[in-house]
Amino acid sequence: MLTIDIFTTPKPFTGLTALHQANALRSWRSSVAVKKIFIFGTVSGDTGSIRETGAEVIPDVESTDNGLPSIRSMFEIAAERSEADLLMFTNADMIYLPSFFSTVGDCRADAGDRFLLVGSRMDFESERALSFSSPDEISEFESYVQESGTMHPPSGSDYFIFPRRQYLESRLPDLWIGRGGWDLYMIYHAKSHRIISVDISPSTWGYHQNHDYSLRGKEEGITYEKDPEAVYNLSLLPEGKSWGEWTLAGCKMEWIAGVMKEKPPLNVLTLPKKRAGERRRKSGVPRRRAGKRSKWAFLMRPFRRVKRYLFGGDGPGNAPRNDKSPRADSAEVVRAELIKVARLGGPLNLVIGAATTQYDDWISTDINSLNLLVEEDWSAILGELRLDRILAEHVWEHLSPADGIAGLKNVAAYLKPGGRVRIAVPDGHFPDSEYLAYVKPGGHGPGADDHKILYTVETLAAAMREAGLIPVPLENFDAKGEFCSRDWDPADGKVIRSVRFDSRNQGGILKYTSLIMDGMKPE
Repeated sequence: MLTIDIFTTPKPFTGLTALHQANALRSWRSSVAVKKIFIFGTVSGDTGSIRETGAEVIPDVESTDNGLPSIRSMFEIAAERSEADLLMFTNADMIYLPSFFSTVGDCRADAGDRFLLVGSRMDFESERALSFSSPDEISEFESYVQESGTMHPPSGSDYFIFPRRQYLESRLPDLWIGRGGWDLYMIYHAKSHRIISVDISPSTWGYHQNHDYSLRGKEEGITYEKDPEAVYNLSLLPEGKSWGEWTLAGCKMEWIAGVMKEKPPLNVLTLPKKRAGERRRKSGVPRRRAGKRSKWAFLMRPFRRVKRYLFGGDGPGNAPRNDKSPRADSAEVVRAELIKVARLGGPLNLVIGAATTQYDDWISTDINSLNLLVEEDWSAILGELRLDRILAEHVWEHLSPADGIAGLKNVAAYLKPGGRVRIAVPDGHFPDSEYLAYVKPGGHGPGADDHKILYTVETLAAAMREAGLIPVPLENFDAKGEFCSRDWDPADGKVIRSVRFDSRNQGGILKYTSLIMDGMKPE
């Protein structure tokens, strides 16, 4: 007989949410197929239903400062603790009847060894406690929701069912639960890792108890899909393709009347056309190609804005311009300097996006000598050499989240084992509305019109981990607006917009700081 363990991460057990989550837990426990229920994260409120259903609470899961658990961490811990045939992640307010798990068992027999079962839900109003303790009550409930409920469109998924050890073998990145995009990424991940994605909606569904979405975001005025964690989740999806490819409509197969069938293809006319000359890089991130002149103008534009943001104006984050400072040199000159330092046995230190910045014992680059997104540029100036340190001050916010990860992968490839990259960006947790208005994407500060993302310590650390680097925060605000710091050596990369070196931070009052983080390459 099929065995399945369910895991979830709940909201606080208060008000109507407590009722909904208790109903869900009881429904899961009513099926003989369900052996264990794991609840990840800290629980609070009226948790009697957890004890009633024998669910196991696992508080030790990797999370953001504001308590959003990592999908990767939950999936891996559940796999290690489970002995069931299948694992199922679900939202904590979803109700499933025994017939649902019977359908899962039938479908699983035809799905092979690597699969992801997903499906739609029926939304309904729920304001009373349900026990699911008898066949009559289950039948009454099913009749009620089929008469009063409405089917949800196939825009997202509330549950994922898969073989127990599947995501120990095909690891997930640090997706953040409760924010947009992570459910879309699950179907994209299946497609890109040869895991069969199966939509079982034609045969069965779960039941979703309607609620508001007031807990989705934390910053006033930030929409659901622009929350920093949501931006990171969505950045992992390939550019140039409709999100519809990663919804239920984009699944490879579907389960209908006991038969596995290939899903009809999406209408390609509804998808964005592929940009002219676009090709896929080894890192999996699309790179845009154009004619020589248009390509050069396209590549120069954001870096001109970086220079203007770094060295022009007197708004937050700008340093006085020094027209006498030397410019970063050509690729040939940079390579010659690196070879010279290497022959002398000195450390190989590189500044990315330096514009006019020059430091002793550091070699400066800008777009003329190194486009950080182009692996061929790295290879041209470094060859077999590998770097000890890399510094990038207020550069990464000018890259899209996906390009930011691609750039970090290039950085990781050309660092020595034990080397570090030091990145400074505007801090999305800075507790001042004027600061955030200056630096956010589309903000009114100089250069902010070209900002693509407002990083937080959680999202920058997740991007570094995705690139294979170990994040070490040096200066940052946390989600509660409290400043956190540790001692750091300017010899490893001097950041001007920092507590120590920014002249605006006088008398213990922090007027301008950056999110500063080292990414360490494992030894």
